[in-house]
Amino acid sequence: DPTNFNTAWNHPEPFQRKKWREGIEKEFAKMKQNVVWKKIKRSTIPEGRRCVKCKWVFGIKRNGVFRARLVACGYSQIAGVDFTQVFSPVCNDMTFRIVIIFMMVNRYDALIFDVMTAFLNGDLEEEIYMECPEGMENSDDECLLLLKTIYGLVQASRQYHIKFATILKEIGFAQCKSDPCLFYRNDEDGVCVVLTYVDDNLCVGPRAALEKTCRQVREKGLELTVESELSDYLSCEIKFNGD
Repeated sequence: DPTNFNTAWNHPEPFQRKKWREGIEKEFAKMKQNVVWKKIKRSTIPEGRRCVKCKWVFGIKRNGVFRARLVACGYSQIAGVDFTQVFSPVCNDMTFRIVIIFMMVNRYDALIFDVMTAFLNGDLEEEIYMECPEGMENSDDECLLLLKTIYGLVQASRQYHIKFATILKEIGFAQCKSDPCLFYRNDEDGVCVVLTYVDDNLCVGPRAALEKTCRQVREKGLELTVESELSDYLSCEIKFNGD
């Protein structure tokens, strides 16, 4: 895999060069679509502040997709200035087992949905300035003011969880007090449970309730990829017998 922007953009093999350039352009398009930043003059940055560094990370996924991801260098953030709280909850193992038992006892359906470019949806609580990435047209006196989180920021996972939890509550879900990664709703379509682990979500309930949940989350502006077969979650292989 390419180790930097120039290696990917000018890859000697034509097929890979084309794929890496498509990946880079797709990443920039996502940033623009989500209004992740706006260009500002360096001279307008408040005194005592500095720009967070960024870099490109390249990799070929197992499904053959050439992924180019722009990430912030979190190590260059200043604690107490660029971030305060960074904790983000993840579901408890026991909660996961209880949800699976709940599904089997009630003979409910299940699906897993993944939020695409999840961290580009988090709302920032701090003002963060970032260097313009390679591949962007900019002048020497320009930098970026981040309006949303991006991958690599130390608070990215926390801010995304807050955003996703807010969306689920807006569509009628309640958040479990004993596990903040468990959400549930009971309406005319039946009981629906959503268990979250960063951007991977296990959804359990009657088929109509599952489909409605995915549709409503999409209507809130998140893009989802859905797997209808529950065979693996959080690297746990799941098998059911015929009874």
